[in-house]
Amino acid sequence: MREISTNVDIDAPPGHVWEVLTDFARYPDWNPYIREVTGEVRVGTTLALRTQPAKGRLVNFRARVTAVTEGIELRWAGGLPVPGLFGGDHGFTLSPHSGGTRVTQNERFSGLLVPVMSSIIDRTLENFERMNQPLKEWVEAKASAGAGR
Repeated sequence: MREISTNVDIDAPPGHVWEVLTDFARYPDWNPYIREVTGEVRVGTTLALRTQPAKGRLVNFRARVTAVTEGIELRWAGGLPVPGLFGGDHGFTLSPHSGGTRVTQNERFSGLLVPVMSSIIDRTLENFERMNQPLKEWVEAKASAGAGR
């Protein structure tokens, strides 16, 4: 097993961040890596995802929602069609931090192919980091627009 993780601090309450992370229809507007997500934010449902790595082609895959705790955690898991070869458990965790929210994005990779997939896992971490600043800017812009009403 191998785990990767990245954080970003956002000047907005967890509820604002949660709204953005669960508004899959708007991902193309702000997310440079996860370009498309369709499905429901409900445990047990299947999501269809399309990612655009910084170095690479579009990747389509399906994942099952494994955890939803409103305003706190969203997780999904996916992998290769053959169980035990290579899979990932991806999550966003939101926690209050310095008057705003710390978003931790992580993924736990498991399976027989993890040792030989090191470069793909490293690039996945880079792509998660690519999402941090756009997520921060999008949430903070929405929060400040809402505060001006």
